[in-house]
Amino acid sequence: MKKDYSLPLTVVTCSKVCPHMTTCGNVLFEGRTVQLGKLCCTGVETEDDEDSESSSSVEQASVETCDGPTLHDSDLYIEIVKNTKSVPEYSEVAYPDYFGHIPPPFKEPILERPYGVQRTKIAQDIERLIHQSDIIDRVVYDLDNPNYIILEEGDILKFNSKFESGNLRKVIQIRKNEYDLILNSDINSNHYHQWFYFEVSGMRPGVAYRFNIINCEKSNSQFNYGMQPLMYSVQEALSARPWWARVGTDICYYKNHFSRSSVAAGGQKGKSYYTITFTVNFPHKDDVCYFAYHYPYTYSTLQMHLQKLESAHNPQQIYFRKDVLCETLSGNSCPLVTITAMPESNYYEHICQFRNRPYIFLSARVHPGETNASWVMKGTLEYLMSNNPTAQSLRECYIFKIVPMLNPDGVINGNHRCSLSGEDLNRQWQSPNPDLHPTIYHAKGLLQYLAAVKRLPLVYCDYHGHSRKKNVFMYGCSIKETVWHTNNNATSCDVVEDVGYRTLPKILSHIAPAFCMSSCSFVVEKSKESTARVVVWREIGVQRSYTMESTLCGCDQGKYKGLQIGTRELEEMGAKFCVGLLRLKRLTSPLEYNIPSSLLDFENDLIESSCKVTR
Repeated sequence: MKKDYSLPLTVVTCSKVCPHMTTCGNVLFEGRTVQLGKLCCTGVETEDDEDSESSSSVEQASVETCDGPTLHDSDLYIEIVKNTKSVPEYSEVAYPDYFGHIPPPFKEPILERPYGVQRTKIAQDIERLIHQSDIIDRVVYDLDNPNYIILEEGDILKFNSKFESGNLRKVIQIRKNEYDLILNSDINSNHYHQWFYFEVSGMRPGVAYRFNIINCEKSNSQFNYGMQPLMYSVQEALSARPWWARVGTDICYYKNHFSRSSVAAGGQKGKSYYTITFTVNFPHKDDVCYFAYHYPYTYSTLQMHLQKLESAHNPQQIYFRKDVLCETLSGNSCPLVTITAMPESNYYEHICQFRNRPYIFLSARVHPGETNASWVMKGTLEYLMSNNPTAQSLRECYIFKIVPMLNPDGVINGNHRCSLSGEDLNRQWQSPNPDLHPTIYHAKGLLQYLAAVKRLPLVYCDYHGHSRKKNVFMYGCSIKETVWHTNNNATSCDVVEDVGYRTLPKILSHIAPAFCMSSCSFVVEKSKESTARVVVWREIGVQRSYTMESTLCGCDQGKYKGLQIGTRELEEMGAKFCVGLLRLKRLTSPLEYNIPSSLLDFENDLIESSCKVTR
């Protein structure tokens, strides 16, 4: 497709060998063989007037929002994939990661579920156990059996997940247009089934296909409260609409009749699995579509974005340095980014100001399935590297140490929660093992070093995603609130504590439309004592130590009330977090940095209007 829509697309050529689905063209690079997944070689239908209008509106939207350099580069992505090490040694690249994603130019409201849907779905599941005349029960995809026969019948969907961050283990065709899907557990673990990312092809338009993911483990999900899975269509991308869109009807999440083994259930017998079910009508014949739990953000995407940011910045104005914090168990590098402003000159006082700026320490993506954390981090990084006057003021105020992906191996291999050691890395901060948990060991070591040289960070924040709540909110640490919460008989008024830990969340509640102060909590629960937030607060001594949780679903308050959250809103949250840090500086050091409030208000309005800062 050689049309120029001013979008982050790359010209894609395809050797049209047959009129059906084939592996697209040639091997993308020599050496280690990596290919793009299947491409719809049927071409793209001629657009009618309505489609043309939508294309031009997308073009216009792109002109309005793309304020900075485009961070997506398909050729660079392929080059980076060469050096990404995975356990299965993936040989394919998913099209959404190759083409890139832009936020759709329309709102996606939280889905209203018709009354009785869950009861109907459970009744259909019971019926298939009693009346089995129309049950096919045929395996159509199986990672455990690489020799299974792929049937070429026209009415059978074809599946694939052999690409970075992919997760799909087995597919069974139940009825003609109904499929049971089984997810992989995290590597070296026998549970944590939640994240999914897979490819589907061979569909027909106008047919309602039902998908049942039957081995989920959590007792409830936002799929019961209006959240939809995401779908990316290759034909839509080739028509200049390269975005993930919320899709599906008759969506529900319920306990099924499959029992988990005592090993998988942590020693408890009789625990049941849960089913996510959704129905999809595909818009195009013989398309290639991808489904995901949330907007994918791969390790290779992060490396591509960091390279693009580094190559586009002004070294006279911005100090940007990308180091390797350590290597992971698979041998992938864990990037550490340092961002601040260059000193005004080589004069002694300017160099002293440069060296003595307080630190802000940020991290994200310790849990691979919480991809929204990476989109928030992308917004933070883009804002920090932008040419906006308040971004420059922010760089002059702070030195940022950022670990944008604490669990690269888990992300690459499609895990939901664990690293390759089969452990939740956010429960290893008290005593991380340098061999089993290298990223946590070295991140904690860096924080300990900063504390030892009297450069304790002013703020530590770990970006996460939350699967059961709406909005964006924070968890912080307070002795007083913990005592009050855990022991009603204790007199918490005797505890003397600076309430500064509440300042940043309060600021964000005023400037970030997705942020909800009432959802924040500052209680330190015993089960969270080995998390980053608590250890950095208790052991390192950072008073403002937070976990920032972003919803996977949407918002039930503020400007985005009733809408599902998208990458635009997540990136905006990352930018708003930066503005919040600048306001925090003004409140904590009003004389040292005389930042006019009008400048901050202007910046806040600028982000809110069209998210130009984050694009």
